[in-house]
Amino acid sequence: MSSPISRRSPLGAIQSADTPPPDGQLVERPFLTHVNLRLDPGDTEARSAVHRVLGVQLPLTPNTTTAGDDLTAIWLGPDEWLLLAEPDASGSLAGELQTALAGHFASVIDISAGQTVIRLSGPSALDVLARSCALDLHPTDFPPGACAQTLLARAQALLIAVDGTPTFDIIVRRSFAPYVAAWLQDSAHPFGLSFPESNTA
Repeated sequence: MSSPISRRSPLGAIQSADTPPPDGQLVERPFLTHVNLRLDPGDTEARSAVHRVLGVQLPLTPNTTTAGDDLTAIWLGPDEWLLLAEPDASGSLAGELQTALAGHFASVIDISAGQTVIRLSGPSALDVLARSCALDLHPTDFPPGACAQTLLARAQALLIAVDGTPTFDIIVRRSFAPYVAAWLQDSAHPFGLSFPESNTA
């Protein structure tokens, strides 16, 4: 009988701390569910079906997000969204959406294994990101709920403004994760932030 395959996050031993430091945090949020959704935004029946599954409306305004208790819908393009949910939603969320959208011109793909999320928060977060991101991320121009696809240290990344702390979620491809994490740790070091060590993979 074969033994179950253990999961390993893209950043390996870099995991979320149980108690973030008071002046901010730099952590990986591993194993979240990532589902890519494409559909015609003009198909109101399809959007209603998605709403029933997600509990939140898909954002139609460019570069915005809508968030529920345990799921965030992120605008990627006029007919494309990323759905970010808790780890145990992987598989079931995609399956529920595929069932709900049967008969509609839509695409639902679980891409959880190909991406990870790095969370950066605290008073120095803007200074850290400004070292290699050309976007103006000041809250007046990039308020909580905003999102943008950009280059971070020359790596493709999706930035989400989570709250006014400020807190940012940085979504990167699995293959880019170690590089982006190393860059963030180096840039955050002068501000006293670093990834917490963990023995959990």
